[in-house]
Amino acid sequence: MIIAKFFLLCSLLTTPSADSAQTVKLPDPPKVHPRLYVSADELDALRQKVESPMGQKLIRSMQKTAKERTPEEEAKEKDRGFRYYARMRGVTMRSQLNALSYLLYGYRNQGRQAITEMLDTLKNTHFGTKNDLSRASGIMLMTGAIVYDWCYDLTSLNERREFIDQFKRIAATMESGYPPKRTEPIAGHLSEWMILRDLLSAGVAVYDEDPEIYNYVRQMLEEDYIPPRNFIYQGHNYHQGTSYVTVRLGNDLISQWIFNKMGAGSIYSPELQYVGYDFLYRRRPDGLFLPAGDVNHVRGTVESFALPAMLAASYYHDPYLAYEYSRRNNIEAHCRILELLWRDFDLEEKEPDDLPLTFYSGTPFGWMIARTGWGANSVITEMKVNEHFVGNHQHMDGGAFQIYYKGPLAIDSGMYQGSSGGYNSAHNKNYAKRTIAHNSLLIYDPDEVFETYNYGGEEQTASAANDGGQRMPGAGWNTCRSFKDLLSPEYTVGHELAHAIGPNSHHPDYSYLKGDITDAYSGKVKDVRRSFVFLNLKNKEIPAALVVYDHIVSAKAEFKKTWLLHSIEEPQLQDNTYIVSRTLNGDSGRLFGTVLLPEQYTLQTIGGPGKECWVNGTNYPNEPTVRPDVAGERGAWRIELSPSEQAEENVFLNVIQISDNKTDRFYDVASIQGTSMAGTAFAGNVIMFARDAGVIDWNEEFVIPSSAGKKIKLLLTDLAAGEWNVYNNGKLIVKQARVEEKDGTLYLKSAPGTVQLVKCLK
Repeated sequence: MIIAKFFLLCSLLTTPSADSAQTVKLPDPPKVHPRLYVSADELDALRQKVESPMGQKLIRSMQKTAKERTPEEEAKEKDRGFRYYARMRGVTMRSQLNALSYLLYGYRNQGRQAITEMLDTLKNTHFGTKNDLSRASGIMLMTGAIVYDWCYDLTSLNERREFIDQFKRIAATMESGYPPKRTEPIAGHLSEWMILRDLLSAGVAVYDEDPEIYNYVRQMLEEDYIPPRNFIYQGHNYHQGTSYVTVRLGNDLISQWIFNKMGAGSIYSPELQYVGYDFLYRRRPDGLFLPAGDVNHVRGTVESFALPAMLAASYYHDPYLAYEYSRRNNIEAHCRILELLWRDFDLEEKEPDDLPLTFYSGTPFGWMIARTGWGANSVITEMKVNEHFVGNHQHMDGGAFQIYYKGPLAIDSGMYQGSSGGYNSAHNKNYAKRTIAHNSLLIYDPDEVFETYNYGGEEQTASAANDGGQRMPGAGWNTCRSFKDLLSPEYTVGHELAHAIGPNSHHPDYSYLKGDITDAYSGKVKDVRRSFVFLNLKNKEIPAALVVYDHIVSAKAEFKKTWLLHSIEEPQLQDNTYIVSRTLNGDSGRLFGTVLLPEQYTLQTIGGPGKECWVNGTNYPNEPTVRPDVAGERGAWRIELSPSEQAEENVFLNVIQISDNKTDRFYDVASIQGTSMAGTAFAGNVIMFARDAGVIDWNEEFVIPSSAGKKIKLLLTDLAAGEWNVYNNGKLIVKQARVEEKDGTLYLKSAPGTVQLVKCLK
């Protein structure tokens, strides 16, 4: 049922505009208490839930947290940032439990204790914005709102006024300000707890006495937050990477739950359910994720997606997301009350091993993750186009790919936090976020300037390093601030041109993705297109391969073009091949790459001590400080492939075979050159692309060499929509085969020899 719905939604995707997006109208809160996080008609059911074994387990953990820190514990707490308060030791957790006791059992003493303790705490909350302490202030708002709503009939009119005054006072000291700023609805701190949980919760609680807070937040949601989210959700993915999905996507789901408990139903598109499926697919056998965005590399643990997985699983009754929650169910203390209230204790978990092996994310992403299976020896490959750029923790990685097999092979290099600092550090803005740190393409204009806002001090514009990569969208590299901006040329960085998964969509032989990433670059380029074909070879020794075809036209012939592949260990080069192996940290994978185009090129490695993060003559290192990168997953080496001769137009064609590091013999790889097509033959497969990465709309001819084998699986890409006849050695083997515009592909069986493609006349 879930799988069928998943594919149905994928097939019905549309691309709304900012003008055509439906306006959402959110209701007033119901005139009854409780109405925050729980409805008045479900108290009996909630009582039973709290008294269940799982409910009691959560209550005990909360009771433990409600105890004040001992002097010894306090002495160990050197960090007084927001995490100190997010651990909910003492009064905040105690107030939530006391309010719950009154709500469910009518214990007046506990209710009055919650009111007096929390009101006193609010009056003494003066955190400000340093060290992200606005998040700590938000926890005070959330807890105060719980006490106000659940203990409403125990409060005096004066106490209610004091709560409201403190809510507004504290909100004014937060990063969001009061009235709340409408500057970060898509990404940034205002797309997290402050608006979508904390101010919203306070507004719902006090609406009858003072509707101002709620009305501010309601307007922001209706006009600024919901329309772009529904546009983004259609792609079944998220733009802020693996480290920020909990605080960003998690709060989208929290706001949905808040309105649902008020009787409003779902405020977001139903496709929100499938956004978290990306994490099912990027989960590595070692428990970590294929990285995306700003990340810190930590081995020896299971990475957690627990909060959004739990919220989505319980809301949509999704067993796959329930399984993902169970991988490491570490809900932080400040959200434990939400787990108690909203988690579906009876929902059965389901491993994702019966899901299709390839996960496609359409507009506004143009991404694909293809796997060979779900077990320990699965190959996982990510391929990206990028259609729209949000910024913040998103990287300039249009056209990038990653490969994992028995260890990270082709990697996203760089690291978020370390000796260089964190957000907007020298490493972050000059290397890790930039195209040069990813397996993508550089086109180097020596006169190009990359201007970036200096977040670390006074407002000024400073130049980042010229890596030859993609432009920094937004004046001064500012995060996208509105849905209108997201759809504008400034934040439009690419267009997916085609995708196909087949011939069996559940266990495909091939997964194909093609994109135009010209808009990701400045005027130094006229055209940049990249095509990926991932092949599940279903071979134990060499289980998979990735074919990457690139067509680039630069504004000037002298602008050097560079094809990149990053690795942890030093690559080995020989003739037109390169090998990346993992031999350390328990990893044992290998990739074997063959350069077929350009015919004349230079191939070199860059990296090692002092050049790990090398950009145009300068190293931007970032050594781990608190979180050890034991396997060096931030990378230290890269392969650079460039044409030998200057030209405006260049093509790259690389075939990457994936194996265990004990494998020394790989499939022979042959180049095929047709009239208007170029391609490769290996392992009984032939893959063909339009030489100019455009569309083949007339007859074509090429020769499959006998070395390709007797029985060939032939994938033709870049064909014009319509009907085609295919001849093999003069014999018609496919008659009037239909090619669809959305994929432009034909997949058929052939034999060595001459292949002719004939476009049928209308």
